[in-house]
Amino acid sequence: MLKKGLAGLLLVFLATAANAQGFGPAVTINGVEIPRAKIQAQTDHLVNQRGLGSGGLTQPSAFRKIQEEIVEQVIVQELLWQEAQRRGAVVSDTEVDQEFARLKSSFDSELAFTFKIEEGGFTEQSFRENIRQQMSVQHMIANDITEGVTVDAAVVETFYNENIEQMAVPERVHARHILVKFESGNDESRAAAENKLAELAAQVEAGESFALLAIEHSEGPSGQKGGDLGYFERGQMVKEFDEAAFGAAPGAVVGPVETQFGLHLIKVEEHTAPGTVPLAEVEPKIREYLQQQTLYSAVAALVEDLRANGDVDIHLW
Repeated sequence: MLKKGLAGLLLVFLATAANAQGFGPAVTINGVEIPRAKIQAQTDHLVNQRGLGSGGLTQPSAFRKIQEEIVEQVIVQELLWQEAQRRGAVVSDTEVDQEFARLKSSFDSELAFTFKIEEGGFTEQSFRENIRQQMSVQHMIANDITEGVTVDAAVVETFYNENIEQMAVPERVHARHILVKFESGNDESRAAAENKLAELAAQVEAGESFALLAIEHSEGPSGQKGGDLGYFERGQMVKEFDEAAFGAAPGAVVGPVETQFGLHLIKVEEHTAPGTVPLAEVEPKIREYLQQQTLYSAVAALVEDLRANGDVDIHLW
């Protein structure tokens, strides 16, 4: 009895070991078998990317979750690839070669490229096949689904009104500045900085370009951009600078303004009151967002239909 029991345990162990080493399919999708080695390689790659290390041993629940994520991705890709083939959307060898060459050229060396695809569980041949599948699916979606996705003006307006709080624009100032630093506690250094800013202010008053003077004289990092700080809201700058900028009228030059960084000469280019972005201004972005959401839903519905009417078997658990 003992020998038979041990023999049984040995058979179970060998079967488990065989599965772990990649024997037999991980998933079967409409008769197409996805090998365990592929799922394992992609799972290991994602585990390492997320910094989980040997998650299969020390974090089994996290490892299982990632494995399920990979399996789902593989199922979706295979179902869409099979549908692309059915619809005659398969890309040519030339297109695959061009995309392969483009991806390869983005690496510093052929060795680095080879390492990257092998890290993802691919050989060069399987990576080319993966490119073919993904490009074919993209072509199918672009030709057969995207053209049917439309968002009319009423839908855009409804989205705008329902999300009106996100269309709020806070009070903002667009300003430039010239920074002159001085040695803290050194009256002579401070006086020199004040004199320099006074001279620059006089030059601006005489009609010289504030931006050009900033490029030549500002000691701050924005100097090379003509002192341009772009738009900023209340509270984004240090208190003294903030109060001076928001307290000045557009076109005004104020200073010297002392902060922890030194003395500033500030020119306010524009002062925008709080308000709401008009629909006409954000309509293109809203339409693009809604089209993407609608397209995503259409592809998800296609996958759900393909899965419901197909034969998907997972053998891993």
